[in-house]
Amino acid sequence: MTLDQDRRIIREMLRDDYAMLSGPAGPRDYDRVKHYFHPAARLVRTGIGPDGEPFTTVMSVDDHHADVDEKLAKLDFLEEELEHDCEIFGNVARVRSVYRSVYGSGGAARENRGVNFFNLVRENGEWKIISVVWDNERDGLSLG
Repeated sequence: MTLDQDRRIIREMLRDDYAMLSGPAGPRDYDRVKHYFHPAARLVRTGIGPDGEPFTTVMSVDDHHADVDEKLAKLDFLEEELEHDCEIFGNVARVRSVYRSVYGSGGAARENRGVNFFNLVRENGEWKIISVVWDNERDGLSLG
């Protein structure tokens, strides 16, 4: 497989993941993308809490899906990739994915941007997401 083919496969995986998360309020179809994740994958939300202190929340894939379902039970959500930079070295890949997210709809919609850092490994000939770490723009932290 060529680097261009690998990059195309990884881009499609991430597109599918963003598309699965986007939609009207309610649960998401995680089975659509769960096979993209390594069984030991970790998803890591970072940010600044209400107390002004940095936080890190480390989740399994199932924990993350439960967290998303809770947050989006009554809230429309859109997340789309704005920029994609993929670096591959042998059986590892790293993607910097800049995204735009919209919570809610109409006049109450809240828009945000941030960065997902995806790390992938090639296992048994297939790319698997081993980790995703992300943070959102906020006062003092901007994508420009």
